[in-house]
Amino acid sequence: MNSTRIGNEGNWWTVSGPVIDVSRGAQRPCKISSDSAELVFSPEHSALLVIDMQNYFCAPQLSRSESSLNLVPAIRTAIADARRLQMHIGWVNWGNRMDLANLPPSLVYSFQRNSAWGGIGGELPGGMGPALIRESWSASLISGLDPEPHDWQVDKYRLSGFHGTVLDQILRNHAVTTLFFAGVNVDQCVWGTMLDASYMGYDTILLRDCAATSSPNYAEQATYYNALRIGGFITTSTQFHTAELSPP
Repeated sequence: MNSTRIGNEGNWWTVSGPVIDVSRGAQRPCKISSDSAELVFSPEHSALLVIDMQNYFCAPQLSRSESSLNLVPAIRTAIADARRLQMHIGWVNWGNRMDLANLPPSLVYSFQRNSAWGGIGGELPGGMGPALIRESWSASLISGLDPEPHDWQVDKYRLSGFHGTVLDQILRNHAVTTLFFAGVNVDQCVWGTMLDASYMGYDTILLRDCAATSSPNYAEQATYYNALRIGGFITTSTQFHTAELSPP
């Protein structure tokens, strides 16, 4: 089967019929199925980013949708497989300043408009502390998701995990080219981070069963549609589980 090389001598994909190889000649690639292609990637140059799986968005104490909590088993499975494949793990979460000094009015207003507690920095009921302030209860990960000491933890201050953060610096310092995405909300912060990643030249792969939203269904469907339109891929934790490193 003829193959086509897309890109340049330092940064390329190889397309061979239904197989798209984004490993860039890595010595030990893996193959998984996606919605649009058989995908070959390099775990050594890949990271799984888990976005906003925080109490503020997921905890039943705040009457959050069960769809967020229901992600935990699939995300745990994906994390375990990423570790098995020796991929990087990044936790990208809201971690705002209490004085909100770096937030624009539009962002502050959007949270106030959609919150019963005054938005970011507002006092949560039952003594649960301020909303989405760094090191507060609401900014902490939901129970059942446990980072390891060598994982990357990145505070973010916009829907995208890249804007004004060190995420891009960390990824480039570790030669990461391929990003897998999980978390909430898939049409907002997950999508914002994924879109910026695509703009910055990263390969983007969304784990469908590891992402959810409280938005209407049409917003979620638009995200899946656009994820493919930007040259990204969609797969599941089940498909990811089948990945095996090539022999050395």
